Amino acid sequence: MAIKILLHHILVKLDDATEADDTYRRAKASGILLELDKREQAAVEYGTVVKVGPTAFADYGRDPTILKEGDRISFARYSGKSIRDSDNTEYLLLNDADVLVVIE
Repeated sequence: MAIKILLHHILVKLDDATEADDTYRRAKASGILLELDKREQAAVEYGTVVKVGPTAFADYGRDPTILKEGDRISFARYSGKSIRDSDNTEYLLLNDADVLVVIE
């Protein structure tokens, strides 16, 4: 991967929006395929942490290791910036404050 995370940012691999949407899953189960638009894709609120910046959570007086690679998280809807690596894999770059919960 050619992405180096700086400061308080977190790199996340998003969940597939089609698997996260109940309506889409029910339609697919009954044999109907729907296409989600870009706005619906951007509304995904769950993903897996790929990398954590060196100063993430430091401003809040929290343990910087509170979040680690592989953690499944929920974050603020429509937050972050979509970026792609050299392999054209899409990720979301979040601020640490946008992370709402770690899902265990």
